[in-house]
Amino acid sequence: MAASPELTPTILHEFFPFNLLDDQVLQEVIADLEILYYPVNTLVYSRDDLPGEIYLVLSGTVELTTGDRRTGMKSSTFSRGDLLGVEGLLAADSHAGSALCKTPVELARVDLETIQALRKEFPDLDQAFALLLNTNRFSRRLSLPWLQKGETVNLVSRRHPFFLLLRILLIGGIGVLGFVVLLGLSFSPEGVNDALLVLSLVTLVLGALFAGWAALEWTNDYFIITSDRVLVQKTLIGFFNSRQESPYNAILSTGLESSFWGRLIGFGTINLKTYTGKLSFKHLPHPEIIYKLLELQREKTQHETGDNDRNEMKAALQKRLQGKPVEAKRVPDRPLVDTPMSSYTSGSLLGGAARLFGLRSRTADCVIYRTHWWILFKKTFLPALLLLLVILFVSARLLGFFPSLPDTQSYLVAIAVTVFGFGWWLYQYVDWYNDVYLITADQLVDVNRKPLGKEERRSAPLKNIQTVEFMRKGLIGLVLNFGTVRIQIGNEELTFDNVYDPAAIQAEIFAQFKQYNQRMRRMEQEKIADWIKTYDEMQKDERRKTGE
Repeated sequence: MAASPELTPTILHEFFPFNLLDDQVLQEVIADLEILYYPVNTLVYSRDDLPGEIYLVLSGTVELTTGDRRTGMKSSTFSRGDLLGVEGLLAADSHAGSALCKTPVELARVDLETIQALRKEFPDLDQAFALLLNTNRFSRRLSLPWLQKGETVNLVSRRHPFFLLLRILLIGGIGVLGFVVLLGLSFSPEGVNDALLVLSLVTLVLGALFAGWAALEWTNDYFIITSDRVLVQKTLIGFFNSRQESPYNAILSTGLESSFWGRLIGFGTINLKTYTGKLSFKHLPHPEIIYKLLELQREKTQHETGDNDRNEMKAALQKRLQGKPVEAKRVPDRPLVDTPMSSYTSGSLLGGAARLFGLRSRTADCVIYRTHWWILFKKTFLPALLLLLVILFVSARLLGFFPSLPDTQSYLVAIAVTVFGFGWWLYQYVDWYNDVYLITADQLVDVNRKPLGKEERRSAPLKNIQTVEFMRKGLIGLVLNFGTVRIQIGNEELTFDNVYDPAAIQAEIFAQFKQYNQRMRRMEQEKIADWIKTYDEMQKDERRKTGE
């Protein structure tokens, strides 16, 4: 096994968790690495292979395909700075998926025995690999429909287990204490108080239920780092469901905070500073390690963006200077195909209702959203109830009820109330129908137009998006799957209120944001290429004149 002379500790510092080791240790690790070269469309390993090593991607792109026909196939893209085959540390019988080279690839291979020896020697490295293994487990089990094509999950972490234990002990302890006190009071020299005895048992059961509910709520909160963004996903069962995220290019700086007890127990808070304020992710385990991963991923994203821009610029310049027309790879204005509104097309009852009421529609240049049909129901409930009462009254009158009421006056009042009720209902329906949210190729728009009244329109450019989050609140919002999407844009906040499937809308906004940035970068590259071509032509003209 020969080490590559090209490998240096500086290169290995681009790989998490090897960036946790110093240069002297990394120099020893390099001696255990084997460099491998794979042509395009070559399998690095398949899902049936026995795992025995971990691969460091030095160059090129590898696509990892996991899942099956029953759970659905998932694909992730691995490039320079990523690790392949970490699941082998789980002592699994086979790999989680198949790794295929999408381009010519250079890998560094290290045996699992070497990794295990390093884990025993360096506690930080052991904790980091434990986080990666937990991420691997979570990624297999969790449904993450918001992931873009090729977007890789680098970390999935819950809050520190100490807070799970604290919740169970606190809530369960209160339940047990109440049970003991009420049970003691239920017995007296006069006999047993049945009411207090039953109340003590109820207190014990409620304490156990609330402790279980708190534990389940802890298991549904996740901090996630992907190749494109950082986000926190929270669910308070029966109350709300939310996800808050920020793309890397919107993050100004990151910070780490920990208290005395946090350092003692091993938890802390990671803060992300954006143009609009601070996002805090509290009670994370091994915060120093997660912080270093986050910083490494931010640097990697910046380098990849710069490399892609330079490569595209080079290609554009070569075509310009050679006099060839540039084939503009225009990014479509529409949202990515990879982020479909699955709930609208799944055949579910809620999806069918969403299609029936036109909660999402598409035109040539934008996507249109309306508030949930539940909001329409609330707006039109009273006029609909009034119309129903008129129908019941007229039906009863025709059947001979209310004989003391004169016919002419009764039917005239019924007609008048019907006209009023229908007008009221129509006004509320049009008011709901005119309240729309638009996602266009370059901006987000909130339109609120009153029937026979004024129209209010708020818009904000996609390029200024800092954070995107959604929240479903209350039992009705969770059951009917509607909530609010909040988009922080500069110093302003734009909200899509009471929209169906806010998680999918958040994903669609993020997809459109990515495409807009790609489009703007490509336009800027073409503009610079035109300038350089013009300068080159001016230089040629000047040389011709000088030669004459």
